Amino acid sequence: MISTHTHSNLIKWLEDSIRNNKLPFAKINISQNNNMIFSEMKEKNSNEYNDNNLYKIQSLTKPITSLVALIILNKFNIDVNEPIQNFISNFSNQKVLKNGDLENSNKDITFHHLLTHTSGITYGFRKSNQSILRGNTEADEEYRKVEILARIQNPNMTSDEFINNISSLPLAYHPGTRWNYGMSSDVLGVLLEKICNKPLNIIFKEELFDLLEMNNTHFAKKDLNNLFPTFKLTIPTGFKIIKDSNIIKYENKFKSGGGGLISTPEDYHKFCNFILNPNMTILNTKLVDMIKTNQIGTDLSYLSDGLNFYDFTYAGPGIGFTAGFSIIENPKLMSFKSPEKILSWAGSSNTIMWIDQKNNFVFSMFSQLIPFGYHNYKKELMDLIYSDNNLL
Repeated sequence: MISTHTHSNLIKWLEDSIRNNKLPFAKINISQNNNMIFSEMKEKNSNEYNDNNLYKIQSLTKPITSLVALIILNKFNIDVNEPIQNFISNFSNQKVLKNGDLENSNKDITFHHLLTHTSGITYGFRKSNQSILRGNTEADEEYRKVEILARIQNPNMTSDEFINNISSLPLAYHPGTRWNYGMSSDVLGVLLEKICNKPLNIIFKEELFDLLEMNNTHFAKKDLNNLFPTFKLTIPTGFKIIKDSNIIKYENKFKSGGGGLISTPEDYHKFCNFILNPNMTILNTKLVDMIKTNQIGTDLSYLSDGLNFYDFTYAGPGIGFTAGFSIIENPKLMSFKSPEKILSWAGSSNTIMWIDQKNNFVFSMFSQLIPFGYHNYKKELMDLIYSDNNLL
């Protein structure tokens, strides 16, 4: 249970963040033992968004895709180490781009590689020495040439077209050799469609959302109501609403397992609390361990080379990766207070969450602000909460 002092400090942090233009609005929820113990919403103009409750969660879609994948693998008795080319032949004979040459991949991409972002598939982010999301590998340049990120935003792109595009591009690394943030979860989503012979939105609903009563979580639909607008940070004046960001003009044919979901903090807490206490009739111990323990055999210290990384509060020294989440392995290497085994991830418009396995609680802060990472909200909030030393 968080202390009264921490409760007050969280409210003050929210109020100060709004007043000082660190956030346009935000909602913080904390649940413990599956009970909500803190829920506060603050905004610049009081009551402006009283009728809104839906958020674009972008990359917070990825852990959901991972969990549904584990459920499906269990259901169809598919081993996590099975090559994905057995289900999508396009991924036969993958090439790795290294020192300007294409060489044969020394391993087939498996489900395990996709779940842990060690497939070698990348994103094609803009090359940068400053951005949190870096695209500095040779393969990223090939992704940029074909504008793969823009293509998946096209509402007419299909799952098959996505696979034709992504499978024709080289890998940044040999599978299993390095964690690399990329489109692995999007490929995983298409695999689920092939295995189940159903669209991804139906699979998610039938296999997870109905079970957990996540009634407000779904892929973006045309004419969606109650969607929060997205703000863009402008210096020094504050924030600017991105025009029509509260409207879904088109329903994408391709359902992005890497970033396509709409949700609410309350629904996401249902998902996270399922991670803490999973239903063992649809999973087994091995698969549960995959999502709750480090699966990459090391930490992510090598991300300091600047080729590709997220944010060192999510991926870096002392941090590993499970089948869906970053995990803190060595709190002594963190720049913030934290117990061991915290699971966490975030979405690009500042929807952040973590699962505290020691104290059995879930934290989320949902906003709709880009760019991600201009302020390190996670560091500030973890320092605030874990200043209560009995939680460490």
